[in-house]
Amino acid sequence: MTSARSALLAFAGALGTLATQGGAASAGPALAALAPAPVDDARKAVALGPSGEVYAPDPSGDWVRGQAISTADTLALAGRSGGSIVAIGEGVVYRLADNGWTAIRLVQKGKAVMSGGDRAVAAVGRQLFALDKTAGGEPAKLALAPAPVLAIGSGTRGVVIATERGLLRLDGTTFKRLERAPRRVARLISDRWALVDRGAVNLQTGTTTSWPTGLSVEIASAVDGDGLVAVGATRAGLELVTLAASKLVRDPIANTAGAKPVGVVLDKAGRATVALADGRLARRDRGTWTTITVREALPGPKPGPAPATSP
Repeated sequence: MTSARSALLAFAGALGTLATQGGAASAGPALAALAPAPVDDARKAVALGPSGEVYAPDPSGDWVRGQAISTADTLALAGRSGGSIVAIGEGVVYRLADNGWTAIRLVQKGKAVMSGGDRAVAAVGRQLFALDKTAGGEPAKLALAPAPVLAIGSGTRGVVIATERGLLRLDGTTFKRLERAPRRVARLISDRWALVDRGAVNLQTGTTTSWPTGLSVEIASAVDGDGLVAVGATRAGLELVTLAASKLVRDPIANTAGAKPVGVVLDKAGRATVALADGRLARRDRGTWTTITVREALPGPKPGPAPATSP
């Protein structure tokens, strides 16, 4: 009896394993970040997997992974700097080249923090680095902060950092306190915008815009100029929220109930791309939302003799 019960449990466990493997195989590739395009076109944003998998748009309109490249660390945020895609994972900053990812050496020791957006910069401890400029083959040093840098928001107009002493704006090579900004923010989005509890604050004016009741904003990015775009969750699904000149506009994203957004890009033409953790991209073009799943088209094994084996 005991033997029969053990066999039955083993069989059930095997079925569970097969079901888990089958579920994993049927699921789409996971996504972790979205890098803005080198031009103002949300249709050309590049999606990144958690291990540095690169899904780029192709002429058919799909986002495809065509190279078997990856990073040693799990990515959490992406941006652009000097035309190149940069990303950070577990305190390490990477730059994407044609042949794969390269870890950027900032200092010998210490974990980095990085800003997203079109002009990403990084910091380790008190030292701030420009990722689009080099000095002696390494990222150029921008300035020395008065306290360790906890977070960075950057844009075309400048750089803002968060420290234990509050928010500071880079002015030349020195930092000045942002007098009208809150001392603490939940997240820096750019040199102009930050997320606070239940709202967004304009760091230039000190004005806070509250999110609508029932909307929980999860990610945001700056829009060229003075705007902000965010993605929030409601009971019905995700919504794209744009904020410009204190005017807030909501646009529900179809078929996104329970989805987790990991990146958003909005261009001047109103086109938007939202990356979801489950491997989908929600795209808005001419006011209509469509959703696709990124896919892989990796090259097959190179022809030639099989590797030698020991007798």
